[in-house]
Order: sequence, then structure tokens, then C-alpha cells
Amino acid sequence: MAADIAAAFAGRRVLVTGGTGFLGSHLLRALVAAGANAHAIVRPSSVPALRAERVEVHACDLLDRDALAREVRAADPDRVFHLAAYGTTGSQSDHARMRRVNLEGTSNLWDALAGRACRFVQTGTCAEYGDISGPISERDACQPRSAYPATIHASVTMSQARGFETGREVVILRPFGPFGPGDRPERLIPYVVQRLVDGLRADVSGGTQLRDYSYVDDHVAALMLAGASPLPAPVAVYNVGSGRPIRVRELVEAIADEVGGDAGARIDFGARPLRGPEPQEMHADITAISRDLGFAPRVELREGLRRTIAAYVAGRSEPAAR
Repeated sequence: MAADIAAAFAGRRVLVTGGTGFLGSHLLRALVAAGANAHAIVRPSSVPALRAERVEVHACDLLDRDALAREVRAADPDRVFHLAAYGTTGSQSDHARMRRVNLEGTSNLWDALAGRACRFVQTGTCAEYGDISGPISERDACQPRSAYPATIHASVTMSQARGFETGREVVILRPFGPFGPGDRPERLIPYVVQRLVDGLRADVSGGTQLRDYSYVDDHVAALMLAGASPLPAPVAVYNVGSGRPIRVRELVEAIADEVGGDAGARIDFGARPLRGPEPQEMHADITAISRDLGFAPRVELREGLRRTIAAYVAGRSEPAAR
């Protein structure tokens, strides 16, 4: 991340939703390191996860309109990063809750921000595009094929419309394959890392899918660029990824190579079926964000895998909490 972008957050009041999630927790640490006055809206049950961070915690649910309005007034932000969402993993499968959190929660946040001149950065999902072959650009039509990306697409479309209506700057980022320390263990990379490091077998699909994976630090850099850079248009959408697709099988083999030993012999390709309507290809065209915001991926895939493996190994060696 360019030093001038990080410096642009020094002293700023920044509000993050989803701050205990994977991207949100990494973003908050980067904001604190940059000297921002960082605030996070989290559900009351998630407050302990941020107690050790230098973050002002606001405990409320996005679905509680009155409490949310009160906490937004207290945070008084000039930048908002809306990362909170429900349905990001297979265990979050309540469709009614998806609609409420992803749509109603976003609408409540917009209402709470009424009259405040602050840029609004929101994460969508690459799955909004549906089944498209080849490098995906922001000009491609979105055709989500399951409930989670459908509700997220409705949410970001609403934010775009609210931006046009109110004149507020809105930036939507669609992440492709973020990975790194602290990710949910059921996702592919942390699952394979954990199994292989622990000396166990890893059941994966045949691995023919073409995907785009990039280290979490690059996604955080993109978020901060979206929050601080001059914008070519007041409402914008950008893909975030490496721009370098890889077959899932090659990715898993690279993890095994970095783990070393007999890890490669403990992978069972084809032992796990694909989940639902999973497209064969999904990788990002990052021309627009590179051109408009100066984004460039800096962490090479292998280096990101090494950092992820090292973090998991270090975590295993830490003493258990009492």
C-alpha cells in the first residue's frame, strides 16, 4: 500500500461494519496502524473479539434502526466501510436472515448516515456475476445464481442508487478469492493448510475450476485506496483480485509443496463434489481499479501461502487460553 494512501487516514474518523470478519479485522488493523480514529459496529456477542484492538467498539445490530442511528452519531465518521454480510459460508444458510441483514441492514445504515458527508465503501462479491467464462470485468452483466450473491447484488445496487440520489461518493469492491491468516476454516485454503500441516488427509474436488486468489493484504490495500483516492466518478464499482487465474488443483498442489514432506501424497482429489451451481471459471479483470485507483497486487501467490501457513503453525504453538 502506498504510504500516501495510508497517511490519508491519519486522524480520520473511520467506521467499519463487519469488523470481526476476515477482511474487516485485517482492515481495522491497517487503519489503526495508519493512525485512523477507527470505530467498528459489531453485534454485542462479537465485542470481546475487538477488545485487544485500539478500536472504538459500538455494540449494536444493523437490524436495530434506533440503536444503529445512535451509534453512527457517536462514531461521527467521514469514511464508512460496509463489510458486514450474512451468508458468506455454507453454514450461514438462513435465506430470510440473508435478506434482512444484507438488504435491510444496509438500508438502515444508509438511513443512519443521512445528512453526513462521508464516502461509503461497500464490499460486494465476485459471485454476483454468476457463470461467466474468461476474465470478468465490471461491464459484464450480473446474474447471481444463489441466494447469497443475489441479496448482496441487491444490496450494492441499492447503495449505488442511494449514492446517485444523495450525491454521496460510493465505491463498490467485488473481492475475488481473498485468503490469509484468520480466514474461516471451512474455506478451501485454510481447510487444506490445516489438514496438511496437521498431518491429515485433505479431501478436495477434482480441481479443474479456474479461480483468482490474492492475499488479504492486497484486498486491504484496495479498500484503503477506495476510501482515500480521488474518484473518476462519484459512484463506482471495481473488481479486486490478482488478475492471474490458477486451477484449483495447482493451488492445492502449491500449498502441499509449501507445507513440504509427504503433504502432496495426502491430498485426495475428486473426493469432494462441487458445491451447488459453481462456475467452472471465475477470475478478475482488474484493469479498471488499476487505472482509476492505482491498485497493483503486491503479494505473490506463493508468498501469500507461505505467510498463511506460517500464521497457522504459529497459532498451533501458542498456549491455550485459560
